[in-house]
Amino acid sequence: TVEIKIRMSTAPVTVTVTDPAQQSEGMNKFTSYKVNTVVSSPLPNFPFQTAAVIRRYSDFVWLTTMLHNEYPGAILPPLPEKQAVSRFSPEFVEGRRRMLDRFLQRVTLHPELLNSPSLSTFLSADDTAFSVAKASKSSSSSSSSDGGPSAGKSGGMMKWFNETKTSLSKDLVKTDDDDKFAEIAVYVDTLENQMKTVIKHTQSLVKKGKETANGLYEFGLAFTLLGHSESSSLGAALTQVGHTADSLAVLSAQQAEMENAKFEDPLVDYVRLIASVKAALKQRESKLVSYSAASTDLAAKKAALGKVSGVPGKEDKVAAATALVEAAGAALELEKSTYEATAARCLREVERFKREKADDMKKTVLDYINLQVEFNKRMEETWSKLVPQLEGVSVEEG
Repeated sequence: TVEIKIRMSTAPVTVTVTDPAQQSEGMNKFTSYKVNTVVSSPLPNFPFQTAAVIRRYSDFVWLTTMLHNEYPGAILPPLPEKQAVSRFSPEFVEGRRRMLDRFLQRVTLHPELLNSPSLSTFLSADDTAFSVAKASKSSSSSSSSDGGPSAGKSGGMMKWFNETKTSLSKDLVKTDDDDKFAEIAVYVDTLENQMKTVIKHTQSLVKKGKETANGLYEFGLAFTLLGHSESSSLGAALTQVGHTADSLAVLSAQQAEMENAKFEDPLVDYVRLIASVKAALKQRESKLVSYSAASTDLAAKKAALGKVSGVPGKEDKVAAATALVEAAGAALELEKSTYEATAARCLREVERFKREKADDMKKTVLDYINLQVEFNKRMEETWSKLVPQLEGVSVEEG
């Protein structure tokens, strides 16, 4: 898109996705893409000037997962959705290539994501090194970041249980940013609903444009046949009306395609970006749940220590309970720090989203208006050329 190209002109890293190719892996088929990187300014995570690697869609999914884990609360650019049917058709493959290209451009323009070690690995590692990185980083990420029962350890299971219990009970720590995030949630929901309404009517207009193109074609054909039935100058004029309508049918079809590409598609993409905003807000909420569960756990550990403190013969239990309180206190500090960093990042990201939304929406609407102005000029010019010919027809002929 135009706004991305403008920002890319000053970016230290330029990435393009090219050369989609169908590949086979056993019985499975997939499409690979060439990812080209040019580094124009020295960066710590990019110890190279150029790189070209082959990646598939699942590799982009891996990168997204890693960025989520490395920068919780960040608004990640949306990936194109999966599609089960017609995924090898030229139209689908080219559309996905464009969206993957846009995804990486947005990632490299992001002030924090550009520093990701995983991004550097994705852009430059050869096949062997990339496979090793995916295996090692994915396993460490799944065991340390999600806190789920898949961790396989009793500590991880207990942490997951406590967080689930806290989430269900809504017994969350109160923070200074709660009201801000409540307002943001309302803003995002309202924006999403409004954008979906605009898209609905935009799709209707584009559909009508395509129908108008078909109607003009049929209209032109009918007038051409009518003109052929007349041998006078009127017949020639009517035939020209038909030819003009036919050319306008082509023009209208092209207009509908441009409206789809320059107006409808950017709006649809923006709804998907709003979903990414919601995902960032959900990450902040998830970190708050972890923070709250850790706070509840510390309180429970302190209560258990209080029950055995000062009781004769319970010295061993006091020592053990004290150690648990200290561990729970350290865990609480870690969860609090993680939450605060995530919440601060999320607030920065929402402000950045709002600024860029205003700029992007301005350009998108201006593109649409200019499309309409140019289209209607061409329509008027084409129809106007018929007026002298029709006015010159003599009604006394024949």
